[in-house]
Amino acid sequence: MEKQFRVKLIVRRVNALTSINWLKDSWAIFWQAPLVWILMFLVIGLVTLVGQIHPILSLLSLLAGPFLTAGVYNSIVLLQKKQPLVFNNLFVVFKQKDNWPIFFRLVMLELAILMPLTIMLSEIVLSHEEQRLNQLLVLAFVVSVVITRMLLAYAVAIAYFLKERRVLAIVQTSFIACWRNIIPLMVFGLLSVGLILLTMPTMFLGLLLVMPLLHIAFFHSFNDFFALQVNPTDDAILEV
Repeated sequence: MEKQFRVKLIVRRVNALTSINWLKDSWAIFWQAPLVWILMFLVIGLVTLVGQIHPILSLLSLLAGPFLTAGVYNSIVLLQKKQPLVFNNLFVVFKQKDNWPIFFRLVMLELAILMPLTIMLSEIVLSHEEQRLNQLLVLAFVVSVVITRMLLAYAVAIAYFLKERRVLAIVQTSFIACWRNIIPLMVFGLLSVGLILLTMPTMFLGLLLVMPLLHIAFFHSFNDFFALQVNPTDDAILEV
């Protein structure tokens, strides 16, 4: 019997200025259905805001996060395939039961990381220790937040599109994708901050345009970082 072909993941390095192309491509995607994109991100913002009201609502908001994120990414793919975009596409992933277990595990992992980070932040705010010690706490907090973002940055996309179901493999791949492309991601971060600051004269109403653009652009980074390679092997090995 012939060996089964298994999909291996490969993380690619890209040029530092590739992030400019992500924004250009996101602009083209956004203007195919601008009102739908704005409405989608208004809903996502509302879900996030409601999550600040009560701890139970916060948990529900976190649980909804991966599904809404995957809904946004799926909508981008639909437009790339020249298919029409409708608002309900934001919620279509909730109906896909096979994604529930891995998304739930990713949320539990995020909670496990956020809890000590929250405690650390409280220590920084309430600390009356000497200045040097407080600076070390701030540095440790910033480093922890950056590492957390790298671990989870592409987790939803890897789980949803690449069908990886091992949490350790997902966060490992996400981290390495960020590490290998730290320069283009830093450039993208600076461009993002610049675009957000440009919305200040509009009382930040311009975020209704900027946030969809940035999220679409970030998905383009996922497309650039990951390639699929099929090799005859018995083991589904993660190559990074």
